[in-house]
Amino acid sequence: MFVDNDDGTINIGIQHLQESDPEVLYLDIIHELVHVRQQREGLDLYDRSKSYVDRETEIEAYEFTIKEARRIGLGEEEILDYLTVEWITLEEYRRLADRLGVGSGSNIDS
Repeated sequence: MFVDNDDGTINIGIQHLQESDPEVLYLDIIHELVHVRQQREGLDLYDRSKSYVDRETEIEAYEFTIKEARRIGLGEEEILDYLTVEWITLEEYRRLADRLGVGSGSNIDS
């Protein structure tokens, strides 16, 4: 799932729609809606000068999403699982979790 940086549309893969847990799909949509607002404000969602986990656009989207995850009752382990994405390293994952105040980022094993 991603937001097109040119027109702000949300693109969702059919496999994601069919196979993801409802909570994950919901949180992903929340996350991407933050990006839609950012795109409409003229921000570059895909600033390659920074690591994915260091982009202010991603931090803002994750902060909003984590707040919503807690509101709907997800625990820290479930939120840590949500933060697991294939395009970041373990070190970046730890840094992201730590910056977002999820679990204990520096003590995350995997």
